[in-house]
Amino acid sequence: MAKCSLILFNISKKQNFGNILRTADALGVSEILLVGRKKFSTYGNFGTDCGFNRKHFFTLDEAITYLHGQNYKIVGVEVSNNSLPIESKPFFGNTAFLPGNEGTGLTYEQKNKCDYLVYIKQYGHAASINVNVATGIVLHQFAVWAGFSENKIKNQKFVSAQVDEK
Repeated sequence: MAKCSLILFNISKKQNFGNILRTADALGVSEILLVGRKKFSTYGNFGTDCGFNRKHFFTLDEAITYLHGQNYKIVGVEVSNNSLPIESKPFFGNTAFLPGNEGTGLTYEQKNKCDYLVYIKQYGHAASINVNVATGIVLHQFAVWAGFSENKIKNQKFVSAQVDEK
């Protein structure tokens, strides 16, 4: 089964950061790669940041080298002329997503480090989607494509695989 990782680099708002961790955990991400600062706030994650491995890298190049060594494709989440629509599920195996910064998206240099880019079609008036929401949409599309097993439901809530195994 294909694995999904998430590269968090240049996410500046602590609430977005924490919410991304919670979303990543819910959608089956196996590893978070934190690039740059070593200390970070997990505000908004409500204690769910323990369902995956975390690794720290000082530079984006170090993280990408590690992921390529694990047979991952690096996929930037960014609107551009070369981006593929996410609903077409353009995946090929192990995939690591790199979402852009809240205000500026991915830089030219960051986009060039990706194997390819994906985007989310929009139909309303907003110029962009919040980084946590965009990350959730992308991760969900990957989870469906990869055939991740849905967690069981008990009392109108999902039961995590870890709790269910006990």
